[in-house]
Amino acid sequence: MQSYYTVSHSGKNVINIIDLRKNATINRFSFQGELINGPIVVGDRCTIVTKNGNTSRGLVIKLPSGSVIDRFTA
Repeated sequence: MQSYYTVSHSGKNVINIIDLRKNATINRFSFQGELINGPIVVGDRCTIVTKNGNTSRGLVIKLPSGSVIDRFTA
């Protein structure tokens, strides 16, 4: 059976990873700075853009593990 995931912004610096079939939070991802864009879920990946001081940084997160698989300057 295929799994489907979504994410929700929870608190200041936390994103919950949710399994839609189980209707349960199965992992959490924490980040530094302020969330300024996202989360955007496409397939098994989630993209967010954060701002910390004058620096904006994008992160691509693998679902459901919460591992950062790519970073970019936004």
